Amino acid sequence: MSHKPRKHSEIKITQSTAKRLVSSWESGRQSIPARQINPERHLIVTEGARTEPLYFEAIRNRINYQFHGSWISIEILGAGMNTVSLMELAVSATKSSLNAYSHVWLVYDRDSFPADDFNAVAIFCKNCSDEETKYHAIWSNESYELWYLLHFQFLQSALHRDMYTEKLTSHLLAQNDGQYTKSRTDMFQILESRIDMAIDHAKKLEAINGGKTPNDSNPGTMMHKLMLHLKPYLNTKI
Repeated sequence: MSHKPRKHSEIKITQSTAKRLVSSWESGRQSIPARQINPERHLIVTEGARTEPLYFEAIRNRINYQFHGSWISIEILGAGMNTVSLMELAVSATKSSLNAYSHVWLVYDRDSFPADDFNAVAIFCKNCSDEETKYHAIWSNESYELWYLLHFQFLQSALHRDMYTEKLTSHLLAQNDGQYTKSRTDMFQILESRIDMAIDHAKKLEAINGGKTPNDSNPGTMMHKLMLHLKPYLNTKI
Protein backbone atom coordinates (compact mmCIF):
# COMPACT_ATOMS: atom_id res chain seq x y z
CA MET A 1 0.00 0.00 0.00
CA SER A 2 1.35 3.40 -0.98
CA HIS A 3 1.85 5.96 1.77
CA LYS A 4 2.42 8.91 -0.55
CA PRO A 5 0.49 12.05 0.35
CA ARG A 6 -2.64 12.48 -1.69
CA LYS A 7 -2.48 14.96 -4.54
CA HIS A 8 -4.23 18.27 -4.11
CA SER A 9 -6.67 17.33 -6.88
CA GLU A 10 -7.60 14.12 -5.05
CA ILE A 11 -8.26 16.00 -1.81
CA LYS A 12 -10.51 18.45 -3.65
CA ILE A 13 -12.52 15.59 -5.16
CA THR A 14 -12.90 13.97 -1.76
CA GLN A 15 -14.06 17.19 -0.11
CA SER A 16 -16.60 17.88 -2.86
CA THR A 17 -18.21 14.45 -2.54
CA ALA A 18 -20.01 15.25 0.72
CA LYS A 19 -21.18 18.55 -0.76
CA ARG A 20 -22.72 16.68 -3.70
CA LEU A 21 -24.54 14.40 -1.27
CA VAL A 22 -26.11 17.40 0.48
CA SER A 23 -26.94 19.25 -2.76
CA SER A 24 -28.60 16.12 -4.18
CA TRP A 25 -31.01 16.11 -1.22
CA GLU A 26 -31.72 19.80 -1.65
CA SER A 27 -32.63 19.25 -5.30
CA GLY A 28 -34.78 16.22 -4.49
CA ARG A 29 -32.55 13.73 -6.33
CA GLN A 30 -30.96 10.54 -5.05
CA SER A 31 -27.20 10.39 -5.58
CA ILE A 32 -24.45 7.97 -4.59
CA PRO A 33 -21.06 9.63 -4.10
CA ALA A 34 -18.51 8.66 -6.71
CA ARG A 35 -15.74 7.68 -4.30
CA GLN A 36 -15.27 6.69 -0.67
CA ILE A 37 -14.53 9.45 1.81
CA ASN A 38 -13.76 9.47 5.50
CA PRO A 39 -17.10 9.86 7.28
CA GLU A 40 -18.05 12.93 9.24
CA ARG A 41 -17.76 12.08 12.93
CA HIS A 42 -20.23 13.83 15.20
CA LEU A 43 -20.35 13.97 18.98
CA ILE A 44 -23.60 15.22 20.52
CA VAL A 45 -23.21 16.08 24.21
CA THR A 46 -26.50 16.83 25.94
CA GLU A 47 -27.16 18.53 29.25
CA GLY A 48 -30.13 16.24 29.81
CA ALA A 49 -29.49 12.60 30.60
CA ARG A 50 -32.68 11.23 29.05
CA THR A 51 -35.01 13.54 27.05
CA GLU A 52 -32.47 14.80 24.53
CA PRO A 53 -30.54 11.52 24.18
CA LEU A 54 -33.76 9.65 23.36
CA TYR A 55 -34.49 12.09 20.54
CA PHE A 56 -30.97 11.97 19.12
CA GLU A 57 -30.69 8.20 19.46
CA ALA A 58 -33.67 7.86 17.12
CA ILE A 59 -31.89 10.12 14.64
CA ARG A 60 -28.64 8.19 15.01
CA ASN A 61 -30.41 4.87 14.48
CA ARG A 62 -32.04 6.15 11.28
CA ILE A 63 -28.77 7.44 9.90
CA ASN A 64 -26.78 4.35 10.88
CA TYR A 65 -29.40 2.11 9.25
CA GLN A 66 -29.19 4.05 6.00
CA PHE A 67 -25.46 4.73 5.78
CA HIS A 68 -23.82 2.10 8.01
CA GLY A 69 -21.14 4.62 9.00
CA SER A 70 -19.99 5.10 5.41
CA TRP A 71 -20.63 8.84 5.28
CA ILE A 72 -21.45 9.94 8.80
CA SER A 73 -21.16 8.53 12.30
CA ILE A 74 -22.78 9.91 15.44
CA GLU A 75 -22.00 9.40 19.11
CA ILE A 76 -24.22 10.68 21.94
CA LEU A 77 -23.32 11.54 25.52
CA GLY A 78 -26.25 12.24 27.83
CA ALA A 79 -24.30 14.10 30.48
CA GLY A 80 -26.82 15.33 33.04
CA MET A 81 -24.44 18.22 33.72
CA ASN A 82 -24.61 21.98 33.93
CA THR A 83 -23.30 24.30 31.24
CA VAL A 84 -19.71 24.66 32.41
CA SER A 85 -19.33 20.95 33.16
CA LEU A 86 -20.82 20.22 29.75
CA MET A 87 -18.04 22.21 28.10
CA GLU A 88 -15.40 20.36 30.11
CA LEU A 89 -16.89 16.98 29.21
CA ALA A 90 -17.01 17.86 25.52
CA VAL A 91 -13.34 18.85 25.52
CA SER A 92 -12.31 15.77 27.49
CA ALA A 93 -14.25 13.41 25.20
CA THR A 94 -12.81 15.06 22.11
CA LYS A 95 -9.22 14.87 23.34
CA SER A 96 -9.54 11.24 24.45
CA SER A 97 -11.09 10.04 21.20
CA LEU A 98 -8.83 7.96 18.98
CA ASN A 99 -10.32 9.62 15.90
CA ALA A 100 -11.02 13.31 15.61
CA TYR A 101 -14.60 14.53 15.63
CA SER A 102 -15.63 16.72 12.72
CA HIS A 103 -18.35 18.37 14.80
CA VAL A 104 -19.09 18.53 18.52
CA TRP A 105 -22.61 19.70 19.37
CA LEU A 106 -23.38 20.91 22.92
CA VAL A 107 -27.13 20.70 23.53
CA TYR A 108 -28.40 22.52 26.63
CA ASP A 109 -31.14 24.85 27.82
CA ARG A 110 -31.47 27.85 30.11
CA ASP A 111 -32.77 26.06 33.20
CA SER A 112 -31.70 27.99 36.32
CA PHE A 113 -28.05 28.45 35.37
CA PRO A 114 -26.36 31.84 35.84
CA ALA A 115 -26.60 34.04 32.75
CA ASP A 116 -22.82 34.23 32.40
CA ASP A 117 -22.53 30.43 32.36
CA PHE A 118 -25.33 30.11 29.81
CA ASN A 119 -23.69 32.65 27.50
CA ALA A 120 -20.20 31.24 28.04
CA VAL A 121 -20.84 28.04 26.10
CA ALA A 122 -21.45 29.92 22.85
CA ILE A 123 -18.25 31.91 23.36
CA PHE A 124 -16.34 28.73 24.15
CA CYS A 125 -17.57 27.00 20.99
CA LYS A 126 -16.53 29.92 18.81
CA ASN A 127 -13.07 30.21 20.38
CA CYS A 128 -12.26 26.49 20.50
CA SER A 129 -13.28 25.57 16.95
CA ASP A 130 -10.48 24.88 14.49
CA GLU A 131 -10.03 23.29 11.06
CA GLU A 132 -10.19 19.79 12.51
CA THR A 133 -13.11 20.09 14.95
CA LYS A 134 -15.94 22.59 15.03
CA TYR A 135 -17.85 23.11 18.29
CA HIS A 136 -21.49 24.21 18.19
CA ALA A 137 -23.56 25.76 20.99
CA ILE A 138 -27.06 24.33 20.54
CA TRP A 139 -28.87 26.23 23.29
CA SER A 140 -32.58 26.61 23.94
CA ASN A 141 -34.12 29.36 26.03
CA GLU A 142 -35.89 28.65 28.20
CA SER A 143 -36.49 24.93 27.66
CA TYR A 144 -35.27 22.29 25.22
CA GLU A 145 -38.95 21.43 24.63
CA LEU A 146 -39.28 24.72 22.75
CA TRP A 147 -37.83 22.82 19.79
CA TYR A 148 -40.66 20.28 20.01
CA LEU A 149 -43.30 22.98 20.34
CA LEU A 150 -42.04 24.78 17.23
CA HIS A 151 -43.11 21.73 15.21
CA PHE A 152 -46.71 22.78 15.93
CA GLN A 153 -46.71 26.55 16.33
CA PHE A 154 -44.63 29.70 16.19
CA LEU A 155 -43.98 31.04 19.66
CA GLN A 156 -42.67 34.55 20.22
CA SER A 157 -43.67 35.10 23.85
CA ALA A 158 -41.56 33.77 26.71
CA LEU A 159 -42.98 30.80 28.60
CA HIS A 160 -42.03 29.36 31.96
CA ARG A 161 -40.40 25.99 31.36
CA ASP A 162 -43.24 24.20 33.18
CA MET A 163 -45.75 25.36 30.55
CA TYR A 164 -44.11 23.51 27.67
CA THR A 165 -45.37 20.12 28.83
CA GLU A 166 -48.95 21.37 28.95
CA LYS A 167 -48.80 22.90 25.48
CA LEU A 168 -47.07 19.86 23.95
CA THR A 169 -49.61 17.52 25.50
CA SER A 170 -52.42 19.59 24.01
CA HIS A 171 -50.94 19.30 20.51
CA LEU A 172 -50.16 15.61 20.85
CA LEU A 173 -53.63 14.74 22.13
CA ALA A 174 -55.14 16.62 19.20
CA GLN A 175 -53.47 14.14 16.85
CA ASN A 176 -54.06 11.08 19.06
CA ASP A 177 -50.43 10.74 20.15
CA GLY A 178 -51.01 10.77 23.90
CA GLN A 179 -49.49 12.95 26.58
CA TYR A 180 -46.00 14.41 26.48
CA THR A 181 -43.45 13.14 28.98
CA LYS A 182 -39.71 13.63 29.05
CA SER A 183 -39.18 9.87 28.88
CA ARG A 184 -41.00 9.32 25.58
CA THR A 185 -38.89 7.37 23.10
CA ASP A 186 -40.92 8.26 19.98
CA MET A 187 -40.71 12.05 19.79
CA PHE A 188 -38.53 12.11 16.69
CA GLN A 189 -40.87 9.76 14.83
CA ILE A 190 -43.93 11.79 15.89
CA LEU A 191 -42.40 15.12 14.90
CA GLU A 192 -40.35 14.33 11.82
CA SER A 193 -43.09 15.12 9.28
CA ARG A 194 -43.20 18.66 10.73
CA ILE A 195 -39.46 19.26 10.82
CA ASP A 196 -39.47 21.89 8.08
CA MET A 197 -42.01 23.91 10.04
CA ALA A 198 -39.88 23.73 13.19
CA ILE A 199 -36.77 24.80 11.28
CA ASP A 200 -38.58 27.78 9.75
CA HIS A 201 -39.96 28.83 13.13
CA ALA A 202 -36.54 28.52 14.79
CA LYS A 203 -34.96 30.59 12.00
CA LYS A 204 -37.59 33.27 12.51
CA LEU A 205 -36.82 33.41 16.22
CA GLU A 206 -33.11 33.62 15.44
CA ALA A 207 -33.76 36.64 13.22
CA ILE A 208 -35.92 38.31 15.88
CA ASN A 209 -33.19 37.70 18.48
CA GLY A 210 -30.42 38.98 16.22
CA GLY A 211 -27.62 40.63 18.22
CA LYS A 212 -28.87 39.33 21.58
CA THR A 213 -26.99 36.98 23.87
CA PRO A 214 -28.42 33.46 24.33
CA ASN A 215 -29.61 34.47 27.81
CA ASP A 216 -31.56 37.43 26.40
CA SER A 217 -33.06 35.40 23.54
CA ASN A 218 -36.26 34.13 25.15
CA PRO A 219 -37.77 32.29 23.44
CA GLY A 220 -35.00 31.06 21.18
CA THR A 221 -33.22 27.89 20.11
CA MET A 222 -30.32 26.82 17.93
CA MET A 223 -31.63 23.29 17.39
CA HIS A 224 -32.31 24.07 13.74
CA LYS A 225 -28.55 24.46 13.19
CA LEU A 226 -27.98 20.84 14.14
CA MET A 227 -31.01 19.55 12.28
CA LEU A 228 -30.12 21.40 9.09
CA HIS A 229 -26.75 19.63 9.15
CA LEU A 230 -28.20 16.17 9.77
CA LYS A 231 -31.36 16.36 7.70
CA PRO A 232 -29.74 15.50 4.35
CA TYR A 233 -28.86 12.10 5.84
CA LEU A 234 -32.27 11.42 7.34
CA ASN A 235 -34.46 10.90 4.26
CA THR A 236 -37.25 12.50 6.26
CA LYS A 237 -40.79 11.82 5.14
CA ILE A 238 -42.05 15.29 4.31
